[in-house]
Amino acid sequence: MQEKLLLKAFEKAKSEVNSDKIFTRARHLSEKIYETNQFTYGERSLTEKYKVIYSDPKSDINLRKEVLDALSKYLDYDNYYEFTKKHEEASSEKNAFTFLKKHRVIILVVLLLISSMLIYNYTTRQRWMVWQNDHYVEVDFDVKKYNVNQLKIYKEERILYFKKVEPTCDYSFFNENGSVLIWYGKNKDKELEYFTALGLHPETSKTLKPITQYMINKYICSK
Repeated sequence: MQEKLLLKAFEKAKSEVNSDKIFTRARHLSEKIYETNQFTYGERSLTEKYKVIYSDPKSDINLRKEVLDALSKYLDYDNYYEFTKKHEEASSEKNAFTFLKKHRVIILVVLLLISSMLIYNYTTRQRWMVWQNDHYVEVDFDVKKYNVNQLKIYKEERILYFKKVEPTCDYSFFNENGSVLIWYGKNKDKELEYFTALGLHPETSKTLKPITQYMINKYICSK
């Protein structure tokens, strides 16, 4: 990180002194270091450090704390710690982006596999039921039945209380308080069918209607 700090300082000094000469920029930085910390660090030392890392970016240099803090303030940071903190965060974000970009295909495949596993687990853990003659029964997941909308999400009250019946005239259609006990609807063949609970018709998915005395007299007792 010291190497990056020095390079950035020399880069800023280039614009301030309007010169490409390394020694001229080094002298400018030496003056800034002294102004900031009253610590003398000569332009020759700065020039030598700069040439080392410029010729080999992987080289390490060792600067005094006073120099590090002064150069950091020159670059508008509070101190060297703040400089390293900001650039480490930026470096981490850059590395993360580079990793994602480089391995995007693998990451996409992994995400698809995870999604497939989650969907599979959901469909296999979820309980299902299907209409069978005159009542619902619990069944295992079946892709074909699911695709044609025969498979329904399991509901215990549907299993226990929703049945198709064939009431006669003496059937108990109402509770003592007058509430209905039978609901009706037409099947795909337009035939009336009767059920023991409110809900959707198992074949047409249309909402069932509550029985009325009129319907009883016309379609049930008339038989």
